[in-house]
Amino acid sequence: MADVAPASSESSLLASPFSSLTTLSHSLQPHYAALRLIPSRRKLSKSPLYAQMEAELVPLLSAVEQATHAQPSSSQLAHDRLRVVAWNIQRGRRLDALTHALKNDPTLRDADVLLLSEVDCGMARSGNRNVSRELATALRMHYAFGVSYLVLGDDVLENESGEANTLALAGSAVLSRWPIVSTKSLDLPELKDKFSSKSEKRLGKKRALAAKLALPSGDLWVSTCHLDSNASPIQRGQQLASLLRDVSTDGTRQLVGGDFNTTTYDASGTGALVADLLHKFFTKGFDATVNGYMTPEFSYEQPIFEVLSSYGFLHEGFNDRSQGTCFYDVESPYEEAKLRQKVGSLATRWLQRRLRPWNGCVPARLDWFVGKGLQPIAAGVVHVPRKDGIPASDHRPIFVDLQTG
Repeated sequence: MADVAPASSESSLLASPFSSLTTLSHSLQPHYAALRLIPSRRKLSKSPLYAQMEAELVPLLSAVEQATHAQPSSSQLAHDRLRVVAWNIQRGRRLDALTHALKNDPTLRDADVLLLSEVDCGMARSGNRNVSRELATALRMHYAFGVSYLVLGDDVLENESGEANTLALAGSAVLSRWPIVSTKSLDLPELKDKFSSKSEKRLGKKRALAAKLALPSGDLWVSTCHLDSNASPIQRGQQLASLLRDVSTDGTRQLVGGDFNTTTYDASGTGALVADLLHKFFTKGFDATVNGYMTPEFSYEQPIFEVLSSYGFLHEGFNDRSQGTCFYDVESPYEEAKLRQKVGSLATRWLQRRLRPWNGCVPARLDWFVGKGLQPIAAGVVHVPRKDGIPASDHRPIFVDLQTG
């Protein structure tokens, strides 16, 4: 079965809000259980199963599903201003809350373009829904979804009931009220073998999705990316450099937005993380380290910002620096489980006690816009109220308004 195919029949198009639609599909689901039992990529590459799957799997892991909405919403379109929102939507697990916010929040509802990271397609943890397609349907927007991974195992606390995945795909998406005339799935340097991971076992690697939008003022390239958290600042800089190098030849107007994971930590391995923690504790002190999460360009994440400068991209004016985009809530079950996994129970309990002056919830600046050849006129971070006591995502959306006329 082809992994990217046009809508299969005239009746399916008539029932769809999209005038043109390519769909992702594959026949790999019967092999998920067997793949989970293979301990390493080296053994995978030598297995008869991989030889059987390879011709279908390889193109799937860089495929893009794309659709043109038959009647895109145009009531808010302005020809001299473009509002772009970037949001790590945490798989789309709270899809109804995400949709409600994007349709009703006074800032988000005026978005012309959405750059989304952590987007599921056929994952049980998010209801086996095609998250980008459902959002595009609800918002009457064109969309493109780029695959990064075939996901074989969930992260902590994500699918405790053990429901089966269908397509089992994860990646990123661009949604737009203006036409998407072309897309590119961009290969980023691989920093860690996700297939050999004991949690969230995956086939594939980090990728970014770039899309060319046809605006009245001319073409604009937008890209969404999600840099690695289990990496060092230097490695994140290498991933960003690869993306900027790829898109820099595509036109004079460029916008990149997403989760840059500017945590200020070297999480490339347990030893590196422990050494980093000790260095921060003894050279900067605890309070200064925590306060530095809001200014990562001055606090260990300089490689990211050096890369931006070398490729002529700016972050000044594209971001509201007064607010955090993610909050480390060390009392939440998810963050506590992740901490115990990375640093152990003793260090987790110590950290929870030490962060009591912050009520256990520390703001950080992880999400960014960077641009070239563009004039930002406003930027902000949107606080989305919790629904039923649960946030729509563990990140807050950010927006930038661009002068395009």
